[in-house]
Amino acid sequence: MRSFLSVFCALSCLVAALPSTLTAATDPTSVVPATAPRTNLLAGRADAFRAYCTTGEGAKAFALIKRDLDREYLTLTVPSEPITYGDPSPSKRDSDKADKWRAVQDTCGRLSGVAEAAALCWIVSGEERYFAKAREILLGTSTWHFAPDWRSGDVVGATDIYYNDEAHFRLWRKLPLVYDQLRTKLSPADRAIILAHFKERGRRSVEWIEKQGDISKTQRNSIASDISSHPVRFMPMTGLTALALWDDLPESREWWAYAYKFYRDQFSPWGGDDGGWAEGNAYWRGTFEHAAFQDALLAIGDPLAYSSAFWKNSPLFAIYNVQPYLHTTFGDASNAGRFNLEPVIADYMEHVARVQQNGLFRAYADLCTDARTRPVDKGLEDLSRTYPTAAEFLFRNFIASARPLPAPIALSTLPPNRYFSDVGWVSLHSALGKPADDIHVTFKSSPYGSFSHSHADQNAFILNAYGEGLAIDSAYREFHNSPHHQGWTRQTISKNDLLIDGLGQKAQSKAATGKITRYEEKPRYVWTTGDATKAYSTLQPKDRVKRVTRDLVFIDSRYVVLRDRVVLTTPGKLSWLLHAERHISWNDPASMALITGVSGKTVLAAQLLAPGITWRASQTDKFPVPVDPKYASGEVSGAYLTGKWTPQQHLTLESKETAAEFTIYTVMWPSRLETVKHFEGDGMIFVPQRTTLDSDSTLTVVRPDGKTDKLLLTDTALTLK
Repeated sequence: MRSFLSVFCALSCLVAALPSTLTAATDPTSVVPATAPRTNLLAGRADAFRAYCTTGEGAKAFALIKRDLDREYLTLTVPSEPITYGDPSPSKRDSDKADKWRAVQDTCGRLSGVAEAAALCWIVSGEERYFAKAREILLGTSTWHFAPDWRSGDVVGATDIYYNDEAHFRLWRKLPLVYDQLRTKLSPADRAIILAHFKERGRRSVEWIEKQGDISKTQRNSIASDISSHPVRFMPMTGLTALALWDDLPESREWWAYAYKFYRDQFSPWGGDDGGWAEGNAYWRGTFEHAAFQDALLAIGDPLAYSSAFWKNSPLFAIYNVQPYLHTTFGDASNAGRFNLEPVIADYMEHVARVQQNGLFRAYADLCTDARTRPVDKGLEDLSRTYPTAAEFLFRNFIASARPLPAPIALSTLPPNRYFSDVGWVSLHSALGKPADDIHVTFKSSPYGSFSHSHADQNAFILNAYGEGLAIDSAYREFHNSPHHQGWTRQTISKNDLLIDGLGQKAQSKAATGKITRYEEKPRYVWTTGDATKAYSTLQPKDRVKRVTRDLVFIDSRYVVLRDRVVLTTPGKLSWLLHAERHISWNDPASMALITGVSGKTVLAAQLLAPGITWRASQTDKFPVPVDPKYASGEVSGAYLTGKWTPQQHLTLESKETAAEFTIYTVMWPSRLETVKHFEGDGMIFVPQRTTLDSDSTLTVVRPDGKTDKLLLTDTALTLK
C-alpha cells in the first residue's frame, strides 16, 4: 500500500499536467474559513438559520424533522456494535448474506440520521435533550472497532470500510459534520474519545479510497486508471470530513487537498462537459452526493462551486433520459430494474435550479408525479436507506436560499434531441417535457464499455412512448452480483441488441466498447450510428468480427428505422433481440413483432426486412437465471421499491442460415392503440404499417398515417423522400 504522502505527490504531478481552472483556488487551503464550524452551518450563520427554520422557507421541513425526532427517535439508544457475517466479498454474497449486509448499513444510516437531526434541532431550539442525543450517538459509535477478523467467526467491526464500505459511508458522511456543530459544547474528554475514533476511521477511509479507486490517477471523462464506483462516490465525504475536522486532526488538511483537487481537476471520471454519466441514470443520481461538496464550496464562497461545464449540463442527463413514469434505463437500477423522476430528484432539481438560476430545471422538477414523499415533507421517514436525508436538504436549501427560485421555462424550448458525446448516449424525443405525448428513444454505444454499473449493451436501444415502456432494457438487480444480475442483467441477451452465434459482448469489461460514429440532425430526421465491433470481438475468436454497426434514424419524430450491418471472416448465425414488459407477438409471414404496453393502450410494431435471411423465432417469459424468490415474491420490499419483479417477454429471432455478412432493416412504429386502424388475425393485432425493400436497397414505408416515405440508407448517405 502506497503511503498517503506518495499518493498526494502523484496527484500533484497529475494536476500540474492538467489545464488550470480559472475560477478555482490554486491553493486549496486558501478557501477554508478561518473559524469553525465549516460544514452545513458555518460560523456566524446560526441566527439566520434559526429564522429560516422557524419562520422562513425551511419551517415546514424543520417542523416535520423535529416532530419525528421527538415522537420516534429521542428514546433511541445506540445498539450493540454490528457484527460480521462471513466473507464480505461481493462475489461471495448470496441473498441471505445480502440481507445481513444491508442490515448493518440500515443501523448506521438510522444512527447517523438521528444524530444529524438532533444536532439540527439543538442548533435551532437550544434544547439540551437534542444535544444530549447527538452526543450519545457520537460517543457510542466511537467505541466501535476496525479490522475485524471475520474468519474467526462473527465478531465486532462490521462497519469498517474494509468490511462493509456502505455501512462506513453512512456513518462517515454525517458524524464528523455533527461533531463540527457540537464541538464547542463537548468536554475535552468527549472530544478525545471521538477524535481518536475519527482519526483511525478517517485514515482507513482515505487509504481504502485510494487503494480501491486509484483516485490519484483518475482523469476526467476516462476509466483508463484502475477506477471503481464506490471510491469515487466517497470523495465528497472525504472533503467534508476534512473541513469538519480541520482544527482537530492535522491529516485532515491532506484529505482536503486530496478532495479539492479531485473536484477541481479530475471530476467526473464517469462523464465530461456534456454532463453524461456512463454508469447510467440510476447512478447519475449519485451526483447528489457529489453536489454536497459543491454546496460546501458554495457556502464558503468558493467560485469553483458548480462552475464546470459538467455541473451546468449534468441535470440535462436526467431531463433527456428520465421520464416521470417508471421505465427501464441503461445500467444498473435498484427499483426492480426501473427508474423515474423520483421526488428526491425533483427536490434536487429545484435546488440546482436555484443555484444555477435555470428555470428549465425547475420545469423538469414540476413534472414529478411520483407519490412517494418529497424530502420537504419527509421528516425522518425511512432513515435507514435514505440519503440525502430531509435534514441534508434543509441545510443545502439554506445555503442557496439567498438566490430566488427561478420561474419555470418550458422544456419545449430545448432541442428535442441530444447527443451526450462524453458517454456515447443519444436521446431522441417527439415531445420533450410532455411525457403523455412523447416518443422517447435512447441509443447507446459507449467508450466506457460494460465496466462498473454498465452492461454489455453497445448499440442497444430503449423505446418508451405515450407514458410507458415498450421496447425495454430487461435489467432486474435484486442485489449486486446476484446470480440473475450476473447471468442475465449484465449480458447482451437481455438487451434490444444482437448476438453472433449466441454470443454477445463481454460483461464487466473496459474492452467491450462502442462508439457513436455519426450524429446528424436534419429537418425531417436524426441519424446516428453506433459501432460495436470492439465489443462483439471480446467473445469471438481473434479478428473474426470485422464489423458490427447499427444505424438508427428517427424520422419526423414519429418512427424509427434501424439498419444493422454485421461482417464476419467466417460464416455464423445472427440473433436479433427484442424485450417487453408483458406482451410480444411475432407474425412470421409479415416478419413483424408487436409489443403491447402494460396499460393496453400503446403498441409498437417492428417490421424486419433482411434479404436472404429466414428467421427462427422463439418467445419466452422465463429468465434463464431466475430472479431471487425473496424479491420475486415481494418478501423484500421498502419505501424505495415501487417497481415490481414481474415476468418479462423476450423475443429472439435467429437466422436459420449462416452467413459472413448480414444486413437487417427494422421499421418501428409506436402508436396509441386507440388511434390505430387495426384488424384481428392469428390471435394478434396487425398494425397496417407496411415496408418493402427494393432491389437498390430503398425502403418504401407505407405509414399508418397515410403517408409514404422512401428511404435510402447507406454507409455514407441518407436520402428521404
